[in-house]
Amino acid sequence: MTNILVFARLTLLEASRRKVLWALLGLAVLIIGLSFWGFARLPAVHAFGTSLSAANSHLVTAQLLGFVLFALSFVGALAMSFVAAPTIAGELESGVALSLLARPVRRSEVLLGKWLGLVSLAVGYVAIVGGAEIAAAETGTGYQVPDPVAAVALLAAQAVVLLSLALLLSTLFSPMAAGVVAVGLFGTAWVAGLVGDIGQSLRDSSVAAVGTVDHLLLPTDGLWNGVMNALDQTGLMNSFSDRLIGNPFFQTSGLTAAYLVWSAAWLVAVVACTYLRFCRVEL
Repeated sequence: MTNILVFARLTLLEASRRKVLWALLGLAVLIIGLSFWGFARLPAVHAFGTSLSAANSHLVTAQLLGFVLFALSFVGALAMSFVAAPTIAGELESGVALSLLARPVRRSEVLLGKWLGLVSLAVGYVAIVGGAEIAAAETGTGYQVPDPVAAVALLAAQAVVLLSLALLLSTLFSPMAAGVVAVGLFGTAWVAGLVGDIGQSLRDSSVAAVGTVDHLLLPTDGLWNGVMNALDQTGLMNSFSDRLIGNPFFQTSGLTAAYLVWSAAWLVAVVACTYLRFCRVEL
């Protein structure tokens, strides 16, 4: 256990030295600052010569909050993918892994330590950035997010799923290729989920099945749907649910316990595959 914690700390230190991480964190701060300014001005916006009612203001706030959080989650996807991708592949290429594993250290300890360090980084990033964005929306407009804890927790779960995938890919490809593939799969999953939502709005079961399969193969978009449900559970939105079906920033139902169990099992399976692959890599 001690070795695992040591490798977790070293992974955090190494991640903090990467300029890409600080650049993306700076971008997140910029997005939060601009959105705080926008949310603060939203109650004073006039439409058709009159100011927005409180209900309409909250409706717009919930939708904008979802859009901004998606932008931040994409920024987080970039950060986690390109920080996690070189974790194993980079050390294999540079020969650092050989010097580490030549000592009485198990490969499982190295892998779990690195994974734990990356998870700590991802959860910390999401908790700070996601919490700040939700606070900006609530402070600027007075809109109370129905379940902010669930929203942040599911955003963090999405980040953990993606970094675990990037870690697996880092045992298969070069650092750059692993990062690109991870981000590409994240974007593909979102598009496939959107196609499934459109299928639901058109009442086409075959097209809607695309989203279902997508949520099972890569849970990132499914977890995102849970985030949106936690952000916009309002009576006003539910009254427009028929018109909003197919909108990626609106969800009428939360995640089921079965899907959460599946996501957890998927994560365990990916980490296990990463370990098996790491054990077979020649140093």
